[in-house]
Amino acid sequence: MPEQFVFPDFKTVYKDAPKFQIQHLKFSLRRLFTRRQVKDFENFVNASAPRRTFFQRRPQDAYPLIHAFVDQRFNRRRRLQVMKEDLLTAEKLFGQETLANMTTRKFHVVLAHLSDGLTLWLNRNDNCVDEGMWSLSLRDSEGKRLYMATFALVDGKLLAASIQGPAGEEAKDLVRSLTKQLHGLRPQQLMVTALQYFSASLNLDGIIGIAQEHQVKLRWRLKKRVKMNYDLFWQENGATLGDDGYWHLPQIPPRKDLAEIESKKRSMYRKRYQMLDNMAAEMQACFQKLDSAFSDDLCHLKNKQVV
Repeated sequence: MPEQFVFPDFKTVYKDAPKFQIQHLKFSLRRLFTRRQVKDFENFVNASAPRRTFFQRRPQDAYPLIHAFVDQRFNRRRRLQVMKEDLLTAEKLFGQETLANMTTRKFHVVLAHLSDGLTLWLNRNDNCVDEGMWSLSLRDSEGKRLYMATFALVDGKLLAASIQGPAGEEAKDLVRSLTKQLHGLRPQQLMVTALQYFSASLNLDGIIGIAQEHQVKLRWRLKKRVKMNYDLFWQENGATLGDDGYWHLPQIPPRKDLAEIESKKRSMYRKRYQMLDNMAAEMQACFQKLDSAFSDDLCHLKNKQVV
């Protein structure tokens, strides 16, 4: 049986930070003001062996409860509600065994095989858990992460938080190469499409995106990490802004009629649509199997080191 979950202390969250400085003071105050929510969350996690296992090696992933989680507008009560619902929904949709196996960032589910060795994974968010506990990631043939989309499962919907790709001098060349491998589809657009098909395969009520002003990274220290305008990005992918302040995306991405595409590009679009159809079918088959039997060899489950 996994050990009882205890909410992480300062040194667990900030391993190299010195105590008794401003960062420690902020943590202590947040912990004080959210003590009721922390106790509630501890009881919630400890009520389920898969949840205890999930946090056993990475208790620091519970820290967003007292800080920020997915949407800047969430107060401490809403964060508690959302994080509990997120884990309950994942436990139901992914299966208790899959959730328990996600105790480390090594574990992943290969959802689909794309082209030229590219694969799409479902895995625990291995970057910034403030932006969601889960991620879909585009990987190369060696398992190296190229792109990722982070999300939470809230109110029966998939709440998309961020799309992240390569940085540095080689980023443009990599994006250009990936676009060619994906038959003219930009990798950022692929990640949105993957979220849409993923949501549909889980029979969720829809997919919504976080608006620019509500991104959790738009705190002063992290603003420089936000490289794009999410409002424009969601609009480019067919989303409309709802009264709830979220961008509501189509459940299934629209397609051009092949007959309306100029002849020299028609072959490329045909290959692209076939790749996306195969991706959707693989996802659907994966979760049908997980729903019927939680065996280790389903859906190409792997347990190897993630780069």
